[in-house]
Amino acid sequence: MCGRIFVRPEAKTQNLLHELNLDHFTLPDTPNVAPTEAIPVVHYWEDQLTISPMRWWLVPSWSDGPSTKFAMFNARIETIASSRAYKGPLKYRRGIVPVSGFVEWKREADKKQPYYFEGQNQPLALAAIWETWRDELLSVSILTQPANDNFSRYHNRMPVMLSVDRITQWLDHSISVEEELAAVLGASVELSARAVGTQINNARVKEWV
Repeated sequence: MCGRIFVRPEAKTQNLLHELNLDHFTLPDTPNVAPTEAIPVVHYWEDQLTISPMRWWLVPSWSDGPSTKFAMFNARIETIASSRAYKGPLKYRRGIVPVSGFVEWKREADKKQPYYFEGQNQPLALAAIWETWRDELLSVSILTQPANDNFSRYHNRMPVMLSVDRITQWLDHSISVEEELAAVLGASVELSARAVGTQINNARVKEWV
């Protein structure tokens, strides 16, 4: 899963933009971003790599409009290719979400304890797919996958996290969907984790942990 993200124009994330030749962009300073709020997405638009704010909850192009009836802020890598809502974006509209960190919750005794995760030695680039609805709204889902051995102590699912070389491949739409999914399944980076205060459970609390 991936339920909250934190974005900051810090050195690691700005270096990621430098690697992608996007130095002219500065990321927003947005802590504790929840689904349905706007997050920055790196993607191609008219053959140019750019960054756009998108609604973090994908709105299918054929739908009646934004809704939270179905949980579409995350997309399971195991079923994404067969989903009516996701298979078009997966083929034609892949992107990444550059983040400073994200929060996941672990059940401990009688409560869920939030943990903040960040990359130890590199920025976090979360694989994503995006969609446009009636040329009015851009929206995005973050890919998730089964947790690896290190992450499974916290949760049974984790985001798909890409290194710079895999970012380039993920954004290359000339590569088939089957090749792309096989290449990124299991993709992760070394993470550090620390317990944070439960005030972060409230999405209206916009503060850094």
